Amino acid sequence: MPSAEGVAVLADDPAATERCGAWFGTRLLPGDTVGLVGDLGAGKTTFVRGLGQGLGLFDPEAVASPTYLLVVEHEGRVPLVHADAYLPGKLAGFLDDGGLEYLLERRAAVVVEWADRIRNMLPENTLWIHLESLPQGGRRLTAVAADATAFPWLVELPKIWV
Repeated sequence: MPSAEGVAVLADDPAATERCGAWFGTRLLPGDTVGLVGDLGAGKTTFVRGLGQGLGLFDPEAVASPTYLLVVEHEGRVPLVHADAYLPGKLAGFLDDGGLEYLLERRAAVVVEWADRIRNMLPENTLWIHLESLPQGGRRLTAVAADATAFPWLVELPKIWV
């Protein structure tokens, strides 16, 4: 099981980040929630595009940052609800007005970019993925689950993704 520090992988470039997302996507189930955390340009949307491939979205290339749309739904083998909390006040207003039920859709996998900004609104068993740009290039992706039994496949995560 993942430790409290999480399970980390290194991705050399955006294509590796996308492949890592696809690996996660093949394992996520309807009702799973993923919170993405990372600075601007850390690869959150690239990761989600790959995740969409793994989920079997009908058009994974349509995955783009939903910053101004707040929430976008993508259909596929496992549907994806993709939200963005970059503008937390705007998203919080949407969630307070009944959008939280929509965001936590149980028939879809839910992914929230900038999720740390609405941490208290997400389920306790959210899978947190921290993306960090490395000074030498590439990214470190660290996955942390409060309830490791909800994501037992995390121990299979390769340590280096090239």
